[in-house]
Amino acid sequence: MKKITLLFIFVSFSCFSQSYIEGFIIDKTTNESLPFATIKLISSSDSYTITNEDGKFEIKSKLPTDSLEVRFLGYQTKKVPITFFKKNVKLFISPNPFALNEVVVVSDKNYVYNLLYRLIKKYRKQQTITESKTFLTLSSSSKGIPIEHIEGFYNSKQSLLDGILDLKIKSGRFGQNKSFNFYSLNNTDILTDFQFFKNSNQILPLYPGNMTLRSIKGKYVVKMEQCDNCKGDDVSISFSPKEIDGNLFHGNILFDSEKLVIKKIELKSNNPITKGLEALLKNDVMTPKEIKLNIAFNTLDFNKIQYLNFTFSLYYKSDNSYNIITSQSFLYFYDYAKPFIEPYFNNRIHFNNDYDKIIALQANDDFWNLNYQFPKSFTEKRSINFLKNEGYLINFETSIPSNYVEHLNPSVISWEKNKRLSWSNIKETISKDKKQIDRDLNNQGIEITVDKEAHSISEFKSKKNNSEIEEEYNFSYMLDMYLNEDGERQYVTRTLFNRNSSFCKYDRLDNKLIYVGLIFDVYEIYNQQLKNEISNEMTFEEAKILSSKIFNEASKTVEKMKNETNAGLNYQILKRWETTIKQKLYSEI
Repeated sequence: MKKITLLFIFVSFSCFSQSYIEGFIIDKTTNESLPFATIKLISSSDSYTITNEDGKFEIKSKLPTDSLEVRFLGYQTKKVPITFFKKNVKLFISPNPFALNEVVVVSDKNYVYNLLYRLIKKYRKQQTITESKTFLTLSSSSKGIPIEHIEGFYNSKQSLLDGILDLKIKSGRFGQNKSFNFYSLNNTDILTDFQFFKNSNQILPLYPGNMTLRSIKGKYVVKMEQCDNCKGDDVSISFSPKEIDGNLFHGNILFDSEKLVIKKIELKSNNPITKGLEALLKNDVMTPKEIKLNIAFNTLDFNKIQYLNFTFSLYYKSDNSYNIITSQSFLYFYDYAKPFIEPYFNNRIHFNNDYDKIIALQANDDFWNLNYQFPKSFTEKRSINFLKNEGYLINFETSIPSNYVEHLNPSVISWEKNKRLSWSNIKETISKDKKQIDRDLNNQGIEITVDKEAHSISEFKSKKNNSEIEEEYNFSYMLDMYLNEDGERQYVTRTLFNRNSSFCKYDRLDNKLIYVGLIFDVYEIYNQQLKNEISNEMTFEEAKILSSKIFNEASKTVEKMKNETNAGLNYQILKRWETTIKQKLYSEI
């Protein structure tokens, strides 16, 4: 919790439209804001949200008879009519009454160890997998200067045993400080790697949930702690390593001692030892300084994870500088059992990381405005404004900056009307491992007839083993779907050039570059046809079938152009194709 140094203007700004309500949740005794409080809208169709780090929330209200219920661990639940926020900015809630003598005193020194391990054993049996939507915010800074800011919507799978099993990005956007090396750790990989209650060889340090009872007794001091504002049978157990060497977390677990139900886990490690973490830039060195990980379970259903709050401070050394960087990641899980439709690619693509896929997917303003989960905090607004002036904002605007390829080295490039491919976009060669990854990906799932110039799997098999492949150009459509405010399907398609699996080793001349650009244009012409033929009444499976059909038709046209132009070497015929394609392309747009 923290003080809000804001000047509240006591006018009715809390209802900023006819359908949205906003306000702040405040501790009645301290006047501090309450971050990540659970907000439930009680209506004909219940909905949920949480407050941001400033204690602020926004939620859509449908009826004037709706009411809001606020829950926060250690505080009394409060319910008010929605009309309360037409006259008030803040809602004050009270802590649970403080109870003395909460610490249980027992003569058996093993009691607390055994109680903790009973809890762990119970959770090791909790293998039920829950799918949900997930919203990520991440901000990194050094000496108060923003370095990066990320927002993303994901599909997730979670279980009480494993923690976060999977995160697949639906849509995202990010900002980057152009004066600072691109260092990111891809924090979502770190969080999905962390095991809640399994023995694990994980990236982060271990904690009692990863250990046997014998190991816990040998390596930890475990105590029952005073639990201010706890309710009923809630207790807090703390655990501290006997040897401080960075391999173990210290922290505490808040849980119901009778039902053995965990409500919150708080972990911390100074100078932690991590496994397999390295900077994205080859010559840079990073050394972890401090890690904090808070895991909160949903106050409406403690069998589900509500959020992970992850803070990672590190020393970062590059050729030109030495900095202390702090990265704050917040993962919020919601709409349990109602995941997003995941984007579809005709020709599967190996993405380097989440940033890479964000560039491919781009961001639809309509989707973001409808799905954004809580207001941006003061810190987030400051970061975005700074990066707008001193860096790059990817997907915060309608188009990606023209020089983003140079700085971010993305796996794909989206077709754009006024931008042409250059040789800097096309690699001279790719590693054998990279080729195999892409071929393995294309062997999975639906059969696809890809661009013949890209050398499909069947074409590779027909080539002689000793022949050298001199060029390869891979393209794909991206198909995505979301529901608008009225619940109607909305489709988005894009034409992508796959940089990771495309190369030209020889003949890197103007004619060849024109030829590759025309292939890109042909796929975009057919993509425009796809946009026209997709109906909002179609299911996503039907749209995928149509996308594959039209992609294959485009591939046949590309094959015809390849044969007639001798893969771009016949200049006169290539120019005729160029004229025809331009006329067709710009009549479609």
